Amino acid sequence: MAASKPASRPAARAWLFDFDLTLATLRYVVDWKSARRELEALLRSADAPGELFEQVPTGALPLYEAYRARFGTGNEATVMRASAIIERSELAGIDRAAPLEGATEVLAALVESGTRIAIVTSNSSRAIKRWFDLHEIVRSAIPVVGRDSMLPLKPSPAMVERALALLQSKPSEACFAGDSEDDFRAAGAAGIGFIGIASEGVARDRLLAAGAAEVFASPAALAIHLNLVAADRDKGKVRDA
Repeated sequence: MAASKPASRPAARAWLFDFDLTLATLRYVVDWKSARRELEALLRSADAPGELFEQVPTGALPLYEAYRARFGTGNEATVMRASAIIERSELAGIDRAAPLEGATEVLAALVESGTRIAIVTSNSSRAIKRWFDLHEIVRSAIPVVGRDSMLPLKPSPAMVERALALLQSKPSEACFAGDSEDDFRAAGAAGIGFIGIASEGVARDRLLAAGAAEVFASPAALAIHLNLVAADRDKGKVRDA
């Protein structure tokens, strides 16, 4: 049976956030082509079949996940090495991954309010934790379930379910904020609410077409919706309430 579409849940007691293009612009500052070349060399040396590279002709993360899903059992060491290759590229770019408007503020406001928060991401948890340090976010209050968990990547609900367990939260009291259809589908499969954050019109249109009930242009807009901050109408900015 197909998973039901997740409804928005703005009054959630637990919030899960995707990272890349939901909170920060990591995608634009990582040398994904170099990561792909190094990853492909590793997997070919591990006797991955040529058809794998034909089926996933571009991208480092898609190739990683295709290998993990098909050949990961019994090849856990190769999967870990593959993840580490991508992690090096992520760490090389993380210092230049700018926060989306309101990203650090919404995390801080939710932590201060006592709301449980987790990050659920296809990126490395080490890269996210470094980003937290750079932007003075109290990372001890925000667990990160990343690719290095070795769980299936979204749209599988596995990482979402791990995050809920870490937060000791029920699906009925949680909401996931993300920028992609994979985030939306993972939320639906896990039975939790979903709200989209997409700064680009194409991404917003795709989320709405997939069935997302609410999509915001930035974390700042979501914060206003949640009454965490107020709009500064004179300057067109967001200020603390």
